Amino acid sequence: MKKHFFALVLLIMTLNSYGQKTKFLLEENFKDYIPISPIEYESPVVIADTIGVFDTLTVRELATNRIKLDKFLTDQSVFVTIEKIDENGSISYAGASATVEKGSYTVNVDFVKFNTIDMIQENGNCGGLAKVGVGLRIRANIETRKAGLNIGNLFGLAVAAEKGKLTGTLSFDVIGIDSKEVTTLLPIPSEISQSSIQSALQAMATIKSKLYDNDTQLHPKIVAIKLTDGCGIDGLIAKMKEEAETINKNIQQQQQQQQQQQQQQRG
Repeated sequence: MKKHFFALVLLIMTLNSYGQKTKFLLEENFKDYIPISPIEYESPVVIADTIGVFDTLTVRELATNRIKLDKFLTDQSVFVTIEKIDENGSISYAGASATVEKGSYTVNVDFVKFNTIDMIQENGNCGGLAKVGVGLRIRANIETRKAGLNIGNLFGLAVAAEKGKLTGTLSFDVIGIDSKEVTTLLPIPSEISQSSIQSALQAMATIKSKLYDNDTQLHPKIVAIKLTDGCGIDGLIAKMKEEAETINKNIQQQQQQQQQQQQQQRG
């Protein structure tokens, strides 16, 4: 267990240790994945069952079949995203490291086990990629009191907080991973400190090791989106829901027609 914990700490510190002055970008200009509040992916997905045989299932159906679910959740990543919240409420983004001005920021550290879904719409004017999967998210909501702080390193946040250079709270999200043991491992939200960050990273490493336990249930969600064309995240999600509704209606109609044909053949 300690090996898992220290490997995770080393990876996150490596991701965040090269701070330089960073320009924050609005979502339409940001070219990496943006973490979102988890939502259902409602369109069917195609899973390779055996060689040359494919199944079309909803994500909810996948969640009931662990073998097929494992074939779907083939990728893993740890990524860091920093959000800047302006006085007018607009949000801009930077990657794993940022030296910042005084202001309000959110630092997200995500571990995700996922599959990448292409969300480009047929008309071509709205598109993106989605990480659909399960994961863990550490979120630090901070207010910096001076300029020039590198806020990409979690332990650096703790040191800055202890020196009075920033204030903030730390929260921990479990996304689509459920078991009694996982629930007991959840750290409670707390002020940023070295001990709270260490507890959050320890919880992340421990829960990550439970992913393959038989009593751990996995329910994939959309956890992050990368815009590639046209509309913003809200517009893309709205169009995704419209498309999913159309696809699901067509599937229901096909199933009804098949049932009617079967009944006619029996009659």
